Amino acid sequence: MNRPATKVRRPQLLCIIGCEGENQDKMYFEKIQSIVNSMEERVYDLLFDFAEPFGGDPKCVVERVTAKSIGKLHKMAVFDYDGKKEKYEEAIDLAVENQVVLGYTNYCFDLWLILHKENYFNKVNNQDDYGRKLRRIYGLERGVNIKKKDKVQVILSQIEIEDIQAAIVRAELIAVKNLEKEANKTPKENEYHDNPDTQMHNLLKSIFQKVGVARRFGL
Repeated sequence: MNRPATKVRRPQLLCIIGCEGENQDKMYFEKIQSIVNSMEERVYDLLFDFAEPFGGDPKCVVERVTAKSIGKLHKMAVFDYDGKKEKYEEAIDLAVENQVVLGYTNYCFDLWLILHKENYFNKVNNQDDYGRKLRRIYGLERGVNIKKKDKVQVILSQIEIEDIQAAIVRAELIAVKNLEKEANKTPKENEYHDNPDTQMHNLLKSIFQKVGVARRFGL
C-alpha cells in the first residue's frame, strides 16, 4: 500500500522586520515568505515577525525593530527617504549601530517594485514621479491609489521568482553606477546615495542565503 509522502519539517528562520508601509512593504514581504516556503530545497521555513505599529518616520522603524528584536539574531528595517533627510540618516546610523540589516530605498519603495519589471535609473524629485510608470507596468488604471491594499495585490500577483531575480540584478547595476558618484554621509559617516538608490537587493540576498534558496535566485 502506498503511503502519503511525509511532509518534511524544517526549523524556522525568524526575522524581525520593521516596515513603514502596512500595505506595500508588509504585503511584499508576506509574498516573499510564501515564495520561499514553497521551495523544497529550503533549509529553513522563513517567518517574518513584523515590528508594529506601521507608519512613522524611518528612525521610528529602526527603533521599533531594535526594541522588538532584543535577544534575536535576524533583524531588518525597510524604510524610504521620502524627503526626510534627517530621520533617514538617523535611521541608517541607528541600524548600523544595532546590526540591523538595511532595506532602505531612495526615493521610495515604488522604485523597488518598478525594478522587478524594468530598468529605472532616473533621478526623481518626489515619490509621485514613480506613480505613472508603476501603473503602466502593472496595468493599473490612471490615477488609482497604488498604496491601496487591492491595488498592491494586483501588483504582487504579477511578481514571480524571475522578477525578483531581475530586480536584484537591476539594483546591483544601480549600486555600481552609484560608485561613480560622490556618496552622502550621515552624522556617523555611514554612506548612502541620492536616488535612485536601494539596499533592498542586499537585504533579500541575505535572507535567501540564510534559508538556503540563494541558487534559485541566481545568487
